[in-house]
Amino acid sequence: MNLFNNLKKIINNENNISETEKITVNNEKISQNEIELAQKLDAIEIFTVDRIEDNIVVLEDRITQEIINININELPNEIKTGDIIKKINGKYFIDEEETRTIEKRIEDKMNDLWN
Repeated sequence: MNLFNNLKKIINNENNISETEKITVNNEKISQNEIELAQKLDAIEIFTVDRIEDNIVVLEDRITQEIINININELPNEIKTGDIIKKINGKYFIDEEETRTIEKRIEDKMNDLWN
């Protein structure tokens, strides 16, 4: 019962969050509270952009390796192959820090191969 009361408080407080405390994703707002709640509930889906074909983006689930196709209009405009995408409450956003981390790890592995 405590979980439901906490959820209710978070939802009620959602309207009181300033615009600077929210992330804009495709003209939708994701608050820090929403992100934290999704983390606590393990409700964040994480994908890698496998490829972009016309208006379809092929995503690979980083845990299950399941492949899904998403209309490009549902994703951030600046999306590119290799980006790490997170989905919270049906909203997709690029995890720029994780994308950079993985790109760096791949670059380091490639450099190790050639040195």
